[in-house]
Amino acid sequence: VVGLLAILKAGAAYVPLDPDYPAERLAYMFEDSGIELLLTQAHLREQLPAFAGQVLLLDQPGELGGYARHVPACRLHPENLAYVIYTSGSTGRPKGAGNRHLALYNRLAWMQQAYALDSA
Repeated sequence: VVGLLAILKAGAAYVPLDPDYPAERLAYMFEDSGIELLLTQAHLREQLPAFAGQVLLLDQPGELGGYARHVPACRLHPENLAYVIYTSGSTGRPKGAGNRHLALYNRLAWMQQAYALDSA
């Protein structure tokens, strides 16, 4: 959850990955989405295919020490990309579908109202 919030506050977008997916599918998603930073854990990293970008192991405390602790100065726009979710793909190849910050906000606001979510 902290990783997702950090990604969104930094003005970036995330791509959820399931380590149980076949390595070929994950490798395609890495390449197709243009992921530059992979947030994972040490025991999961070993299961993932080769990744050319930067890897940050969230369960290794030393990995996080060199990063700023303040909220980055980033101007977000409701139309900015928030995340890309991959479908199974009717052609046999996964297809990425992008979702904007405004759409994510609207979904979460609806869920909060529909399910009467509060601090409890």
